[in-house]
Formats: sequence, C-alpha cells, structure tokens
Amino acid sequence: MSELLSVTNKLLSIRGRILLTDENDNLAFEARGELALFSPTWTIFQIETPVATIRRRLFALRQTWEVTGRLGDFLVKRKIFSITRKMYVVGGPYDGAKIGGNIWDLRFSIEKGGTPLAKAAGKILTLRDRHNVQLLSQSEPDILFTVISMVIVQLDRKHEESEERE
Repeated sequence: MSELLSVTNKLLSIRGRILLTDENDNLAFEARGELALFSPTWTIFQIETPVATIRRRLFALRQTWEVTGRLGDFLVKRKIFSITRKMYVVGGPYDGAKIGGNIWDLRFSIEKGGTPLAKAAGKILTLRDRHNVQLLSQSEPDILFTVISMVIVQLDRKHEESEERE
C-alpha cells in the first residue's frame, strides 16, 4: 500500500460515494451509501470486497457511529463540548484511539495510544471535498482503521452541514 491516500466525495452521486485513491490515482477503497430516510448504511469496499459498514446511531446524546467489519465491532463518538471536530473510539482493537481536526476541518490526525497512525490535510479551492492522508503506519489493520476514520469524518461533516441548512 502506498504512503498517501486521497479522500474525495464523488460529485452528482444520488446515494453518495467517497473514493479513496492511492498516490497514482488508483482506486484503493470506496465507500457507498444506501438510500435511507434517516440513517443510511455506508459500506466500505476494497476492490469490490466489503471490509466495513458504518451507520450513524439515531437518538444518541452525541454523534455516534457504529462500525462493523474486519476490525470487529466498535463505536466512534464525537466529543460534545469541543470547538474542533474530536472523536474517540469505544470498543474493538482500537479502543481509546483519537481522531482530531482543526477548527476549519482541513487537518486531521489519527492516533492510538499516543502513536500517530495518519495525518490528513484538506485541499482549499477544489470543487469537492478532498483530503490527502499520509499513512504513518503500513500495517493493514491501521490502514483500514484510517480509511474508516476518514469516511466517518466526511459523514460527520455532511451530517453537520445538513443540520445547519435546516
């Protein structure tokens, strides 16, 4: 696996698609959303093989994302009182891992036990959301966890933007 992934939202997609490409612009992972009234299920594929599913928990006090798949079952919860986007993992092999962003949602870091797994930087002035993710760990589980984390960050941002429009 390369050391750099690019995360982009696919334009003009009815159900929603998030593409993760390597530094040569080859598709490495793809997240696809299902049509649903309240909380769609997103499935992450690695070369057409499903590796994880993500669903936003309804009626939770804080934004909570349920994840199932190769890494087991775990939750990603957003901190309530934070100016920036901060999340943490409950359960599974990445219990206690942290996902943090800056105030403009352009930079993110993912760490487990104080060890950085990845850093992401957003692109300004692009037609669609785009983040370049530098993978600091090359282990397959760490890469998959990074992919899941970045998809959740994108979904959380979309959900927050849709709430602001209402």
